[in-house]
Amino acid sequence: MSGLAGRAALASGIAGFVAAAAAAIVAVTVGDALWIAITALVMGAGAFASVFLLLRPVELSVRETAEAARALRGSSLSARAVRTTGPTAQLTHEFNVMATEIEASSRAITAEHARLEAALAAAADAIMAVDAETDVQYANPAALALLGMEEGEVVGRTLIESARDYELDALVREAMAGRGTPEPKVIPFGRDRTPLRALAVPVAEGGSWAALLILVDLSAVQRVDDVRRDFISNVSHELRTPIASIGALVETLELGDLEGGEQAAFLGRIRSQVERMALLTNELLDLSRIESGAIHLEPEEVDLASAVAEAQAALGSKLEACDVRIEGPEGETPPVMADRTATVRIVTNLLDNALKFSPEGSAITVSVQDEDALVAVEVCDDGPGIATQDLDRVFERFYKAEHSRADDGAGLGLAIVKHLVQAHGGTVAARNEAGRGAAMTVRLPKRFVGREPHVPGQG
Repeated sequence: MSGLAGRAALASGIAGFVAAAAAAIVAVTVGDALWIAITALVMGAGAFASVFLLLRPVELSVRETAEAARALRGSSLSARAVRTTGPTAQLTHEFNVMATEIEASSRAITAEHARLEAALAAAADAIMAVDAETDVQYANPAALALLGMEEGEVVGRTLIESARDYELDALVREAMAGRGTPEPKVIPFGRDRTPLRALAVPVAEGGSWAALLILVDLSAVQRVDDVRRDFISNVSHELRTPIASIGALVETLELGDLEGGEQAAFLGRIRSQVERMALLTNELLDLSRIESGAIHLEPEEVDLASAVAEAQAALGSKLEACDVRIEGPEGETPPVMADRTATVRIVTNLLDNALKFSPEGSAITVSVQDEDALVAVEVCDDGPGIATQDLDRVFERFYKAEHSRADDGAGLGLAIVKHLVQAHGGTVAARNEAGRGAAMTVRLPKRFVGREPHVPGQG
């Protein structure tokens, strides 16, 4: 009951009281008439009091409920009607139940919104939401990073103003035309023409259509494709020469016009080409296993001077044929915890690479330096050095520098070095030594911090 109804009831009570008083005054006579008047006055006052006492709690309860409703409509979801007894108890109870349900629903919606916000913020792909006017309403961190803009520069502006790309704008407008989700498109985006896979999903919004725009950066996929194409091209190139040589030699042998000595020479050349292909195949397999983590490293204390001596012995015949000597390392060398076989192969490949560029009668220098938690092994030759623009590429697979004394390698030796060193938690670097040639440096941790061995078929 409203305050107006309460005041009407109160006025009615007062009117009754006045009427009773007037009747009493008119009826006043000498004697008993006075008592009749007094009785009427008392009855009128009682009626007034009864009406007042009956309506007052109702008015207060309705007023409190109205105040709680206003608070609930605002931001106070914990607002409740206080009075739970009296003539409006049922109304108050139902209001409080409704308020509790509204509060629970609101908290659930808030929690769900927070989870969705966290998921969108953590997404690696760029996600943007636009309204029917293509104004951006939301952009996750990945989208802001892609655009190179702050949130305030994106949200509230049109998509064309934010992304500056008419193809994206056209895709979103197509989605909002209400004809279903358009096919994803690959769009070159920005000044660097980053390949993006763009998907616009239509969303109904108040009788009109909005859209969710999802952008996936395909740069990594494109790099993998480029590497795959380069790999196939390089392997094909490396195999073409020995296969062609073997074919020509076999054809010559088939003619049968060769003397015994000539046949032996031809067979030797065939064997050499077969060994070249076998070396390429083995190096490719080894590199693949190292890169995928499918090798088991068994760390032990390795003396680097001993590893250098073992590598030098493995290259003995090549060193003698080229008249190149190896100098160092001098004195005691700090030990490292590493896989011994892998360490010897690292040093062997470094020496073999230096040998290819060393002139006859020159020396290859090996030095070992203690660098606190690391040990640096440097191999320096007296060759022509490396072009400055190629210093960052020498450890790439199939990279071949110019001025090599032999063309029998596939350009995989230093790539194997890099991945073996990285498997131990170390680093590689290349530079030109003033007055000499190229210097290759690997740094290995004294304590083994390599990756866990990978078991094929698991993970």
